[in-house]
Amino acid sequence: MMTCDELRTAGTVAVVGAGPAGATLARLLQKKGFTVKVFERDASPSARPQGGSLDLRKSAGQLAVDEAGLTKTFERFSRIEAKEFKMLDSNGNPHPVGDGGTHEDAGPEIDRGDLRQLLLDSLSEDTVTWGQNVKSVSSSENGKWKLEFNDQSSFEADLVVGADGVNSKVRPLITSIRPRYIGMTMVAAVLKKELWRNSELSEILGEGSVMFADNNQTIFVQRCSKDLILLYYSMVVEEDWPKSEGFGIKDTDSVMKAVKHAYKDWSPSLVEMLTQVDGKLHRWPLSVMPADYTWETQNGLTMVGDSSHVMPPFTGKGVNLAMLDSLELAKSLTADMTLNVDAALQNFEKRMQLRTLKETGECLMVGKSIYGIHVDFSRP
Repeated sequence: MMTCDELRTAGTVAVVGAGPAGATLARLLQKKGFTVKVFERDASPSARPQGGSLDLRKSAGQLAVDEAGLTKTFERFSRIEAKEFKMLDSNGNPHPVGDGGTHEDAGPEIDRGDLRQLLLDSLSEDTVTWGQNVKSVSSSENGKWKLEFNDQSSFEADLVVGADGVNSKVRPLITSIRPRYIGMTMVAAVLKKELWRNSELSEILGEGSVMFADNNQTIFVQRCSKDLILLYYSMVVEEDWPKSEGFGIKDTDSVMKAVKHAYKDWSPSLVEMLTQVDGKLHRWPLSVMPADYTWETQNGLTMVGDSSHVMPPFTGKGVNLAMLDSLELAKSLTADMTLNVDAALQNFEKRMQLRTLKETGECLMVGKSIYGIHVDFSRP
């Protein structure tokens, strides 16, 4: 059985997914001398929008950034003023629960695309292979794992790490448990550019974010870098919506008509202000894994981030937990180089499972209190 030192000196680590979790892990392992290859289905870093702004917390995301030696670079891209947060009701008045002011435990905000790019820029040349959609992962006769791609030659590795999100191709080899759709989809939109500054919404928003919440519904508004303003509408719909309604997400008029109908009990003037959007819309079906699920460690396989513990963004910790996974996995593989790899993976996975139990539980409690969502994992 291969030791961690043998993996470092003579083995190869394959990471599936070049998001924040995968790129963080690759950076941390390369710093310790491991040979790492990352396979990403996107054709390039700019092939699709990366989403909005994220806060990196001192106890998680910032720890990983610091260990990666990227703190100064992170400080150049992050925005401390974006920590400002307000909570308003469906009439635009202060919410009864209070706005919370600045999140005391929140860190500086950084755009997801900027975070990903600074991590990618820190990797050795040719670490990431773009446009590689993994078709399957299977064991080889030589004890390695073989990655097969849709239109590329296969690749073999001694350790495969799934960092490929909710539809992970690695997870099914580790556990039969699958993510559960919670009954809500978020629609992401960009406010019209002429309203990013010198508009009523811009004045309400300031430099941070606002959560409009009422009647088990929210509209989350977020200031990103370069003044851009993103909006996220919470829609209680079927998992295949809007296809189930006979139109697609590219049909902006139909989607926004459905959004306005969903918020018909809110202040009409507020809804009108919050639906002045332009450009493409994006759908984000929200899924969750059971808080208490566990698995037996598999030889040469593990997973990090949403691949392991996808959850809705109700507590805003997703990327932090993902980067913390990568940090702890890297530490497990380097803490005792005489340890065999599977023992190091088991140590890591046990800690991750305990953390997931707590974090997913808290997320589901928030979902129940704000949205009235109850996920019954006992049902098929």
